Amino acid sequence: MVAMAGERLKQPGFSEISGVCTHPDFQGRGSGRELCLLLLDRITSRGEQAYLHVHQSNMGALALYKAIGFRERRQINIGKLESV
Repeated sequence: MVAMAGERLKQPGFSEISGVCTHPDFQGRGSGRELCLLLLDRITSRGEQAYLHVHQSNMGALALYKAIGFRERRQINIGKLESV
């Protein structure tokens, strides 16, 4: 698999783009961009608004999402629980 992306959470009028990733050997060739644009087209053609989340340290993803028209709406803190 070279790249993947999909839809996950849905609320009335909204759909989340999720799981966007590209194999490191294929990054920078536009695969992630094309998948995101395909999903955006599908979501907007249903009359819904797309949204997503990204970790602030993922500079490549942030640049991609900004380039295709997403904008930062808010920052949230997420905690991680681990069993010991």
